[in-house]
Order: sequence, then C-alpha cells, then structure tokens
Amino acid sequence: MEKINEQVVKKLISLGLTIATCESMTGGLLANKLVEVEHASNVFLGGYVSYSKKSKIKVVGVEEKIVDKYGTISQECANEMAEKTQAKFGSDIAISITGNASLKNPDEGKKTGIAYITIYVFAKKYDFFYQKQFATNRNEIQYECVLFVLNNLWTIIKQYKK
Repeated sequence: MEKINEQVVKKLISLGLTIATCESMTGGLLANKLVEVEHASNVFLGGYVSYSKKSKIKVVGVEEKIVDKYGTISQECANEMAEKTQAKFGSDIAISITGNASLKNPDEGKKTGIAYITIYVFAKKYDFFYQKQFATNRNEIQYECVLFVLNNLWTIIKQYKK
C-alpha cells in the first residue's frame, strides 16, 4: 500500500499541479515528506521554514499587525503564511503550518500540540485546526501533524480530474 505522501505527489504530478510550503512548528518536515517521493521535483517548487516571528514577517511577508493582534500561533497567521507563499512561489497549492510542539513551555500561552493549518488550492482556502493530546515528545506532535496535513490535502485533491 502506498504511503500518503506518495499518493499526494503522484496525484499532483498526474494533475500537473505545483505546491509550495511554509512551515513553522513542523520545521520543514512536510517539505521533507514531499521530496522523499521520487519525481517530487516536478511539483514541489520550494518552501519556507519560518520558525521565528521575525522570519514570518521579514522573509514570508506576514503583516506585522496580524502577528501583533493574533500571534504567530493563530489561524490568521497561518492564512497569511499560505497566501504569501502561494504568491511568492506562484504555486497552484500552498500549505502553511504554525503551532506549538513544546511540551514544557507553551509558546504564546497556547496549548501543547496544537497547530493552525491553511491549504490554498488555487484561490480556494481550507482552514484546519490540529490538536494532539497526550503527546510524549515534540517529534510525535510534528510527525502526526504532517500526516494530518497530507491526509487533508489528499481529501481535497483526489476530487480533481485532469
């Protein structure tokens, strides 16, 4: 049985769709899972790992007023991250993930194991909230969040026909 990342990349190739990513909490794990698949270079344009507030604003282009008002761990920030990434890469699909994988010191007072995710497919926006309760470590939260994203992306793109 094919892994979800293989299914996603093969479907994107068959549709001729491109994808770009902007990751915070997952630190590039989503991009890694995409490029693990042979021929991913046909669809994956690139991505950002914008781990800090500064990089979200200066590199990705998230408006500072969004971060100041809602925080970096928010749906509003995820929306901006995906929108700016799609525009900068010129991709058909853009995915952003921002959240809190810290087990000891929750960032911005947000619960451990949460993530805000935005997937743009062309101009249509899909928002998701992920929460992993009872995690034993950061890697578990990050890995399961990426699986959650890939499964939701698969649900969205499998309806498309060439």
